[in-house]
Amino acid sequence: MKDYKNIFKILPMPCLLLEPKDGYFFIKDANESCFKVTEKTKEELFGMIIPDVFPENPEQLGCNWKAIHNSLNRVLTSGKPERIDKLRYDLLIPGLNEFEERYWQVENIPLIDEITGIVNHILFIALDITSEALEQGKSPELKEELA
Repeated sequence: MKDYKNIFKILPMPCLLLEPKDGYFFIKDANESCFKVTEKTKEELFGMIIPDVFPENPEQLGCNWKAIHNSLNRVLTSGKPERIDKLRYDLLIPGLNEFEERYWQVENIPLIDEITGIVNHILFIALDITSEALEQGKSPELKEELA
């Protein structure tokens, strides 16, 4: 098991190990990439739930925490991985009380107990696709200008 934990720690994309309990998904572990991207410490992440650690941008329309929570619930009940191809979830810029526009591809992977067959943890992997998403948003405008 120790080898798996070492692999988890060095993955290049932000990853969280979530533990489902009483309708919530508690952060049980995080990798180094997650600490760098969020500028959070272990103490700020462990034992917390995602919306308490990562606040929503009040200027952004729609609640993306609900999309994440719904996906996690589906993974918990189905035992099958699920991907969210494009999710806007802005990050709070520390010290400025402002948000940076960010887009993510999220993969939620169930970790199933071999004895009980129950999902006991979910591996939450986030790939930053901000550059691609912003370029896609510009494409129609550029095409119009070129025409």
